[in-house]
Amino acid sequence: MKIKDIMSTDVKSVSTESTVNEAAKLMKEENIGFIPVVEGDILRGVITDRDIILRCVAEKSDYNKLTAKEIMSEKPVYISPEHSVTEAARLMAREQVRRLPVCEEGKVIGVLSLGDISRSKSYFSETAAAFCDISGNGKINK
Repeated sequence: MKIKDIMSTDVKSVSTESTVNEAAKLMKEENIGFIPVVEGDILRGVITDRDIILRCVAEKSDYNKLTAKEIMSEKPVYISPEHSVTEAARLMAREQVRRLPVCEEGKVIGVLSLGDISRSKSYFSETAAAFCDISGNGKINK
């Protein structure tokens, strides 16, 4: 099975110049813990709920003034929609991430999460292995 068959395609994103507050509000509205950061249509980074806590709240920074570019994880790991689900699970485990932007020519066209993979019973073992690898080191997100 390919990633394009199970990825989420209703992707919400923020621009590099969006404030952290705008990103956090969108994450709350959409009930998501991960958001791609784009410049134009091109993926430039990602922000997770953990990034906001560690790089903004814990630092007592003004999230109304900080931009997404200032707290995003740069050079995010991403994958093509044509890769297999097994390859994605292995990549998630190796990079210790629970979500991957799915890109074509640098443009975000979807997001793949461990949850997306786990919904397919045939990939339960890959999901379990990836989750164990990610959790084993005490890291949930990069």
